[in-house]
This record gives sequence, structure tokens and C-alpha cells, in this order.
Amino acid sequence: MLPLTLFLAKLIGLMFLVFLLAMAVNKRAMIAAAGEIVRDRGLLLIGGSVNLAGGLAIVLGHNLWSGGALTVIITLIGWLLVVRGIVWLCTPQEKLVEYYEAVRFEKNYYVYAAIICVIGLGLTIAGFAG
Repeated sequence: MLPLTLFLAKLIGLMFLVFLLAMAVNKRAMIAAAGEIVRDRGLLLIGGSVNLAGGLAIVLGHNLWSGGALTVIITLIGWLLVVRGIVWLCTPQEKLVEYYEAVRFEKNYYVYAAIICVIGLGLTIAGFAG
């Protein structure tokens, strides 16, 4: 396994787990923040730029589609960040609000938290197990 793959697995996994902790202790604030992001063009610009930069960093350094499941998952996460960054930067705000309302973040909060937990734990364990 490449050292970069293991590093990125640890980095992304631990970030997901910290985000999960924030979701666990600040449910109301997290729901409010998610709603504010899609309704504020400035926050979308910042968030889209950060997603695009992070995704491009992963894709440019780790665009590997073979070498095991962990390698492909890290590459896929990089590409998903690139796509999300482009979508946040280029999609009309009204469409993003419609999408946000369609995914019903508040109602499905614990489902999204569970997904973050599984991905975060999986990446962290895989990264440290090497």
C-alpha cells in the first residue's frame, strides 16, 4: 500500500470522525449551518473553493484506480470533492436550495451521521492498520 494512500485514509477518516463528533454534540447548530450554506452565495463560494482545492489536491496526487479497495476509495473521494466543488460554484443557488430540501437533512440527520461514521471508521482503521 502506498504511503500516500495510508496518509490520506488517516487524514480523511479522522476528519470524518471529528465532524461526526461535532454532529453529535451540536445537532441544532449543524442543521442550521447546512441550511445557511446553501442559502448564502458567499458561503457556497468559500465551501466550493475549499472542496475543489481539496479534491484537486487528492486527484493530482492520488489518481489511482487500481491497487486495492482503499486506493480506489481515496481516489473516488477526491473526485467527489472536485465534483461537489464545481457544483457548488456553478449551480444556481435556487437549484442547490431545492436539492438541499429534497434530501431532507434534518429528518435524515442520523442516517447521514451513520454514513459519516462508517466511512470515517473504515478509513481510519484501514489507514492505521496499513
